[in-house]
This record gives sequence, C-alpha cells and structure tokens, in this order.
Amino acid sequence: MKKAIALAALISASAFAAGASAQTMDTQMPAASTAGVTVVNVTNDPSSGSGSRVPEGLSNPSPDVIQNAQAELQSDPGLVDALTMQNVELANVVAIETAANGGKIVYIR
Repeated sequence: MKKAIALAALISASAFAAGASAQTMDTQMPAASTAGVTVVNVTNDPSSGSGSRVPEGLSNPSPDVIQNAQAELQSDPGLVDALTMQNVELANVVAIETAANGGKIVYIR
C-alpha cells in the first residue's frame, strides 16, 4: 500500500513539474501570433474615411524613429513572426508603438 501511495505521489509531482516547465517556457518565448499587432500604412491617410489621422511624427518619421523601429524588430522575434504572417516587409516598418493594452501598433510605408 505504501508503495502505491509513493508511486501516485511521484507521478503527481512529475506531472506538476512538467506543467510548471511548460509555463516557464511560454513566458520566455512568446508564441508567434498576429493577435495584438496592428499594422497602419502611413502612406494611406485613414482620415479620408472614418479613421483617425496618423500623427505627423509617424506619417513622416525621422531617421531616428525608423532606426529605433528596426532595432526593436531585431530584438523581438515574436513581433517579426507576427508581421511575417501578415505579409509585412520588415524593411517598410518605420515606427512601432506599444498600445495601452500591451499590443503593438506597427507603422509601415
């Protein structure tokens, strides 16, 4: 009887450890997903329709803004994967903002 209880405890502990390991890996390597990534084309002013106007600093970004966006792409493989899934050419990314909900707004030309 003691062996059965010990075996059940061992199986339970190993299942818990595997679940904890999977959770740790998820937080370190985010899944590639298009959820939370919004792409805005700055060459098509959305204010002509029902959208809001793109801020001047993003519709005509400085070289520093573009360089910062490209550097952020280099450091965020999950974002790169999400943009690739949306057929965005990474060289066309001119600015990246973080939304209030934690998502990314990516401006392209």
